[in-house]
Amino acid sequence: MLDAQKQAYGDGLDPTCLHPYMWVCKSHYYSSDLSYYNWPYAFGGLFARGLIVKYQEMGKEEFVPKYKEMLHTTTVASVEDTASVLGIDLTDEAFWISALETAKSRIEEFIELSK
Repeated sequence: MLDAQKQAYGDGLDPTCLHPYMWVCKSHYYSSDLSYYNWPYAFGGLFARGLIVKYQEMGKEEFVPKYKEMLHTTTVASVEDTASVLGIDLTDEAFWISALETAKSRIEEFIELSK
């Protein structure tokens, strides 16, 4: 936790104010009753994983210009319209499953390497 704070805040945080147990005392991170707080993190994390899948499907040459267009669109459009720039339908369960599959493969890799 101390290393994470040093990396995140650099010289902007007084070293005497580092908190080794910050993750423990922030119970709202773990409360399923606070979906308004946690939902954006879950959505963003899965959406980013889905973008990785799109990149792999499309390849760099096709993906990068569309990705830049998508980033611009985030300032002027709904999340659904923003995702559609890359051909993503947020109501399509297959998109979310593909995102979760990337996490599954990383978990399986970790388990194998930890044997």
